[in-house]
Amino acid sequence: MVRPQSFMTKDEIKINIRRRGNRRKAVKKTFSIRVALSFLVILLTALGMLLPASAQTVQFSLSHNYASNIFQSYEPFSDQVTLAGLSFGGDSSGVALYGNLDVNYLYKYSGLSSFGGKLGADLLVPVGKRSAFYFALEGEAVLFRSLYDYFNHTTARLIANFKSYLGTSTILRIDSESWLNNYRYAIFDYLAETLTISLDNYFPSKTTFKVEASYGYKLYLHPGYISSAESTDLQNAAMNYSIASKSTGLSTLNSGFATPFLPLSMQGGPGIGHGNPRDNYNMGGSYSIRGLPYQTVYYTGSQNIQVFSISALLAQGLGDNLGLSLSAARQWYLKGENPFSSSDEYFMVENPTYDRFAWEGYSLQAKLTALISDNLNGEIRYDYYSHNFPGIISLDLEGNSLGVTRKDTRHQVSARLQLDLASVSLFASYSYLKNSSNDPWFDWNGHALSAGLVWNLSVSSSR
Repeated sequence: MVRPQSFMTKDEIKINIRRRGNRRKAVKKTFSIRVALSFLVILLTALGMLLPASAQTVQFSLSHNYASNIFQSYEPFSDQVTLAGLSFGGDSSGVALYGNLDVNYLYKYSGLSSFGGKLGADLLVPVGKRSAFYFALEGEAVLFRSLYDYFNHTTARLIANFKSYLGTSTILRIDSESWLNNYRYAIFDYLAETLTISLDNYFPSKTTFKVEASYGYKLYLHPGYISSAESTDLQNAAMNYSIASKSTGLSTLNSGFATPFLPLSMQGGPGIGHGNPRDNYNMGGSYSIRGLPYQTVYYTGSQNIQVFSISALLAQGLGDNLGLSLSAARQWYLKGENPFSSSDEYFMVENPTYDRFAWEGYSLQAKLTALISDNLNGEIRYDYYSHNFPGIISLDLEGNSLGVTRKDTRHQVSARLQLDLASVSLFASYSYLKNSSNDPWFDWNGHALSAGLVWNLSVSSSR
């Protein structure tokens, strides 16, 4: 029998963490998905060998970043992040090959470092003089270091776009994207699709107006999948906790899903984690920085999320050297919610629990751009976000439920300078962020600095 974690000693908790981590590493992946993704990578590689290598663009990018709150949580811990990337694109008689290799290295918390690569083939099909179809097929892989290798994943992506000039100054775009992500930790596996329609209009007064509507669909294939041994541990722990609850006057929560008990991490008391993010980070990828396991025992089958958003942009040129733009966006949940008990947002680190499908709400943006000289330009920008996170319940710093859905508001002020030379662009930027939340873990503020370059190694004409 396994005692609930709020009644365990610290040594027992550590042993339990390691044991579960080893079991999760033994989870078998879906064979058909692996075969499909492997076939895609082989196909794109073969295309790359067959296509002519002429007319290529090769670009190298390098940036160094500092964040005063790398975990973006109530207790700030700083780190530095170096990003390096090499990308290429090219034209051929009809099909073009493109790709990139990226390295993301963190210094103090190097377990979040990653290496990624993408290879794609695209095709542009003109339709008359004013319209064109665009198609692309991509294969991508991202590998984290050992501490967060649960987030290792491969992606297959299909893009289909249509663009048409309805007049001399009006553009209609229809963008479609479908992708399949396959993670080492199978509960994150998902299929997603987005469909976006936008209309741009340019006026002689140097005014641009754009409206956009977008629909998104995300299907988690098996968010409740766990090994049989792990399932037995969770059931035994829940039974013990239920007995303890009756004897101590505590109560459990029947959520109405597949099983009538909370995940161990949600049972209150200090338990695992709920300490500072630096210590919780050491627990590894199947646990969030907060110390909560991503695994939920609520769902036994697939779960889907559907969202719909609208946005508008108004941009105005102010003379020859200044430009001002204002934009607003609103997103609604049409169906579903986040199936996991925890969600994290890291500074410049990919995380499958925090994306456009994780929230509903609205955002506002104001941006002023300036052409300071022929090759030096600057930008000052303000962003405001108000987001709700359906499915994520706010907790206090001891891990006890506050009984409300997490809601955040964020203010962000940024400034950027960029110097464009013959083949190299140099840039530097600064951002200040303040995030307020009804969940005290996500009540934070911080600074971010960045400097780097983009170097065009080889440039030739493109279609």
